[in-house]
Parts: sequence; C-alpha cells; structure tokens
Amino acid sequence: MSLKFGIYLVEQRVISAEQFCGLVKIQQESSHTMATIALRKNLMTIKQVNNLLTQMETQTSISFEDLALENGMIDSSDLNMMKQSKEVSCPPIRQLLVECGLLTQHQTKVLLEHFEKNGYTSVQHKAASATMPKPNIGKTLAPSAKPAASMPQPKFQQRRPVIQRQPTT
Repeated sequence: MSLKFGIYLVEQRVISAEQFCGLVKIQQESSHTMATIALRKNLMTIKQVNNLLTQMETQTSISFEDLALENGMIDSSDLNMMKQSKEVSCPPIRQLLVECGLLTQHQTKVLLEHFEKNGYTSVQHKAASATMPKPNIGKTLAPSAKPAASMPQPKFQQRRPVIQRQPTT
C-alpha cells in the first residue's frame, strides 16, 4: 500500500515523481535483507548464511527464509521475529514524507485518510478521475464550489522539496 499511496500523491501533484523516487530509494537503502537480520539477531552464523546464499544461486525460485526453514536453521517463531525486524527497518512512505520535510504529520494523515476512503489505485483513479473528488492541494475553493459531502478535501500547500532525512533529536 505504501507504493500505491506514493503514486497517489504524485498523481495528485502533492509530490513530484522525482521526490517519490527519492523516497523509494531511501526506503530501499533502509531495508535489511533477511540474511542480515538473521546475522544481527544471532539466529544464524556467517557460515550458515553463506551456505544458504550459495544454495540460492542454484535454486533461484526459493527465498532465503524458506531455505533456512527447510534446512532447520530457523523455526517459525524466528521467522516471525525476522519479518517484524524487516518491517521496522523499512520505514513506510508516509513516515518518510514527514522525516524528509515534504509534508507535516497532519497533512500526511489527512491525505492517507482520503486515499484509503476513496480506495484509489492508479488504474482506477485514471478511469474514474472525472467522477471521484480530488483533494484540493494548495488552492482555495471558489465561492460557488462545494466540497464533497462525504470527506473534507485536504487543503495543503506544498513545502519546499527536500529528499533527505532530517536529523532526529
């Protein structure tokens, strides 16, 4: 859903395609592989990880975690812990939007609610753009225009683009 939300923000011209690509790059750089997580959590040795990665070169259709389970190197509780660690290591787009200074927490929350309520997908959005209300970003409504009754339209102005994490204090 995180990528779809980012695509929605680009389609709504809240962020640029370049900013979205920058966020995805930050997200990818922050993510740890399952092999790295297994090592960091002391679930496997370097030798075990290396052996599995070597096996994966010949068996491209099997994932690292499936191979580790199959070989008895981890169990299902270890796998669940590894998956949770992976989720934590990969921040969602909505979090990065705030950390990079592209949107405020409130703006992100309202846009995400609008996105979820209207069930946007890229294809659906393009096909139904004439009938679905768009959020009003950075513009005021004309006196005769009426916002959609079901969901208030967000009224945000874009902030200066910054594609790097702000230091946390």
